[in-house]
Amino acid sequence: MLSADQIQQIIIENEQLQVQVNDLNYMLSEKEEEITILKKAASSAAALRSVLDTQLDDMQLMQNHIGKQQQQAEGAEERELELHQEVLQAIKIQHQYNDLFQQYTYVTTQLADVQEELATIKKRSSILQKIAVQIGELESTVEDLTLERDALKDRLLLLENEQSQ
Repeated sequence: MLSADQIQQIIIENEQLQVQVNDLNYMLSEKEEEITILKKAASSAAALRSVLDTQLDDMQLMQNHIGKQQQQAEGAEERELELHQEVLQAIKIQHQYNDLFQQYTYVTTQLADVQEELATIKKRSSILQKIAVQIGELESTVEDLTLERDALKDRLLLLENEQSQ
């Protein structure tokens, strides 16, 4: 069997081991509390992660929406630029139309003036034709009268010659 010193030694070692077990139990309970706290923190972190994941999904949806809005805005800007160019082209065409209309008005006025001059010339031409006809008639009459006069002169000369003989 064991001697009293050995038993004493075992009791001392047992007490030391008991102190160590108590320390370890205390540390274990501390660690279990820490684990409980960490589990709660992990649970909170998981909940927070879930919230963050949801917010991240929402942000991605918003980014997609913003991207679509930006594409629509770019498309609208392009369409606005096209419309602006169309408006500028329409203004240019309007100016050309106005210029052509002014030219048309000027040419129409000139045409009316030329038509008036032509009508005046036609009237003058008609009058000149009538005068020419009258001159022709007068020349014919003068020629007839000249022939008749010459014939009368000749007859008169003949008569004078006959009387003088």
